[in-house]
Amino acid sequence: MTRKQSFIIFAVILFVWILLPIARANTEFFDINDLKPGMKGVGKTCFRGDRPEEFQVEILGVLRGFEAGADAVLARLSGEMLDETGVFEGMSGSPVFIDGKLLGAVAFTYSYAKEAICGITPITQMVDSFKESPTPEIEFHLDTQIDVFSKATISSPGIRNLSTGHAIFRGDGETQLMPESLQSHALVPIATPLSLGGFDAKTLQLFQPKFRVMGLSILQGVGGMRPEDSSGFMADPDTTALEPGSNIIIPLIRGDLEVSAGGTVTYIDGDKLYAFGHSLLELGFTDLPVHKARTMFIFPSLQSSFKILEMGEAVGSIRQDRGMGIFGRLGETTRMIPLKVRIKTSRRLYKTFEYEMVQDRLLTPLLVNLAVYNSIAISERGQGVLTIDVQGKVRVKNEEAVEVYNRFSSDSGVADAISVSAALPVNYLLAFGYKNLDIEDIDLTITVQESDRSALLDSIRLNRTEAKAGDSLELEISCKKANGDTIQNVYPLQIPSNITPGPLHLLVADGTTLMSMDEQPEDEILVPRNLSHLIRLINNLRKNDHLYIRMFRRETGAVVKGEGLPGLPPSILSILGSERKVGAIIPIGISSLQEYELPRTNYLAAGWKMLTIRINP
Repeated sequence: MTRKQSFIIFAVILFVWILLPIARANTEFFDINDLKPGMKGVGKTCFRGDRPEEFQVEILGVLRGFEAGADAVLARLSGEMLDETGVFEGMSGSPVFIDGKLLGAVAFTYSYAKEAICGITPITQMVDSFKESPTPEIEFHLDTQIDVFSKATISSPGIRNLSTGHAIFRGDGETQLMPESLQSHALVPIATPLSLGGFDAKTLQLFQPKFRVMGLSILQGVGGMRPEDSSGFMADPDTTALEPGSNIIIPLIRGDLEVSAGGTVTYIDGDKLYAFGHSLLELGFTDLPVHKARTMFIFPSLQSSFKILEMGEAVGSIRQDRGMGIFGRLGETTRMIPLKVRIKTSRRLYKTFEYEMVQDRLLTPLLVNLAVYNSIAISERGQGVLTIDVQGKVRVKNEEAVEVYNRFSSDSGVADAISVSAALPVNYLLAFGYKNLDIEDIDLTITVQESDRSALLDSIRLNRTEAKAGDSLELEISCKKANGDTIQNVYPLQIPSNITPGPLHLLVADGTTLMSMDEQPEDEILVPRNLSHLIRLINNLRKNDHLYIRMFRRETGAVVKGEGLPGLPPSILSILGSERKVGAIIPIGISSLQEYELPRTNYLAAGWKMLTIRINP
């Protein structure tokens, strides 16, 4: 081959490479206004391997106003495989073409249908739903009330036979229902197969309902891909390029566990990727990795057939997840959050689990909850009394680390309670929507003992019922264990030296109970000023396995700019209240004078007791 011939061949290859995105961008769309019943077309999806194959499509009609401001196309699908399986999970996004023009994505079906009848999301609606205005965004931050701390509460640590039953799952996902919940006479989104690998049966039993309510169908998958390996599970490297009809997988957790959602590519425009034809979780703007995938098998089922996928290499990132589908960018990467869980088992053995998961306001707390629970479930017994404590840190870039600390003891629900408590700080961090939040990693150490350390707060007693400012008293605290044993401890109590005469209330409670008492309207108006303030608030949350002593009085005060100022004289309250601004101050009726955290003991006491003493002049 001459040098001139080589140059010509190179030029042709370069020309084709440059024009390829343009050719993709010029893919013609079929106008649904031109559709007529009986029209024939073809669809593409992967029935086996990673090569899209064709199936036949017959148009039945157009469902105008199928959803608010959106239409859908009703069609009958056919083909050797579809005649056996019907519309199957994992088919979402399969492109449909009429006269060589792209009509849209297979996205909906009927529950328990006897034929492969589907709803198609028009491609024009998919593309339009992800368009963004060129107008610069006006940034502002709306402070959220601190009552976010009450959105995922956990039970007191020392009450036996009481399971928390709360995996982290905020209300904004509860409106997404599984197709079965809509009965069989409505077009519903094709369920997205969610592959779970490396999970204990107890974990699947607990979390499956939570995923199902999010519109996901649980499939058994494989786990064990180390976080540093993003090339996927495929034994052979996949050299084929993505195209309409190709499989994709969106991993939510990688590592010693695998949680991934699968579907099909609808349209590629340069580096823009459109898929599914319906939402994954309606996350809006997000950042999720996307991988190639290969079909291992399509399992026919009377309830709902499904596709089993094998994950391949990473190819890009999903940037938006909305009602009409998902939108991503090829060639971009997603930063995952490393999670390390070290477990000291009840047999005094050490296990270490490593994961990485997506950073998303809705998903990340649930995934932390899931990973921690499973780490305990595969290491410890599922029945009988356990005492488990968790300690660790959530490291945030350019900020103080968030402390994770909790301990529970009970004969049921302990692993559930610990996994929730480990996820709560992450939930708090993400709930406020700070754009500068960058979680660098999460590092947890969990210690398990097969023993009962729970107790109930039984009584409190002071050696005197009257005192003066600055006096030292002795406080006796009695707790009872489940077997009737009584535990008594005596603690010194110092009366504040600057306290004025009058009644003084003394409250003793465990940290969880005290937080629950504080969730009153007058306390919920405290808001974090910024991310640093939020982290300080989280780190100052009371520990559930410590008892606290609070001295307080019922007197007027105020909250000013998020800070409580108790015991203010009427003259100061009048001045603060004169500001010409609605909500400048909020009056409060209880003044906390002092609060002590008692030392940690070998038992976990739950409950509260209160008494009143008289402060004399």
